[in-house]
Amino acid sequence: MKTIIIVSDFSVESFQVAEKIVSNSSEPVRILFTHLFHVPDDIQDLLFSNYRKKEYEFVSDSFRQECEMLKSIFPEILKSIKIEFFYGSKLASFKNFLDYNQADYIAFSESYGIPKLGKSSIDALPVIRKSGITLINTDEILLPAFTGVESVR
Repeated sequence: MKTIIIVSDFSVESFQVAEKIVSNSSEPVRILFTHLFHVPDDIQDLLFSNYRKKEYEFVSDSFRQECEMLKSIFPEILKSIKIEFFYGSKLASFKNFLDYNQADYIAFSESYGIPKLGKSSIDALPVIRKSGITLINTDEILLPAFTGVESVR
């Protein structure tokens, strides 16, 4: 089973990345949607903000419903969908996040990019390119069955 991280803005376009991965996969996958935020530098922001709860408001009910529908359409392929946010500003901590989540690939759509959700969002494309994890650009998936990154590079 492979774990695929999708750095997302929780829009229809980012859901389509997951849909393309799942519909073209020939082996079971776990999907983890994430968005990258930097941690506030100001101690007052850290102490008195609820920034970790506020970000979940970016995930709409319709996005969650689409994810559940995708799981019901591909029950043998799509084993789980999770949403977790990354908070940090160092590449090493992002690599730890990927290790903790047992990431095999990071999927994205180069044509859509990864829009920021707010002023605390990190520009994710440079970070994921430096992560050391193999990237899957879903714009390049043309084959009917995706068996690994070799088929989409």
